[in-house]
Formats: sequence, C-alpha cells, structure tokens
Amino acid sequence: MIRYNGFVIALKPCGHYDIYSQDEWDYGPGLRYPEHEAGTIQEAKDFIDSY
Repeated sequence: MIRYNGFVIALKPCGHYDIYSQDEWDYGPGLRYPEHEAGTIQEAKDFIDSY
C-alpha cells in the first residue's frame, strides 16, 4: 500500500492495483470501494494525475 497525491494505491492478491481516495480508504476493509483498478503502478499514478 502506498500513498500518492492524497490517494491510496493497494496491491491486490491477483497483482492488480486498487485506487482509493483517502476518505474511502478510511472506511476500512469490507466497506470501501475503489475509485479505479489499474494493471500497473504507473497506470495507477497516471489515473490519479488525471483525476
């Protein structure tokens, strides 16, 4: 899990990355939903940069 520009990027067991806003992340496991799913860390950062 890394923080980037106010978002949280979390690695899923399948190797993809879920991107959460900080507010969404604070809800905790089972209650949060990702803003986006990315295949690579760079794709996740690009999504956040364009948000």
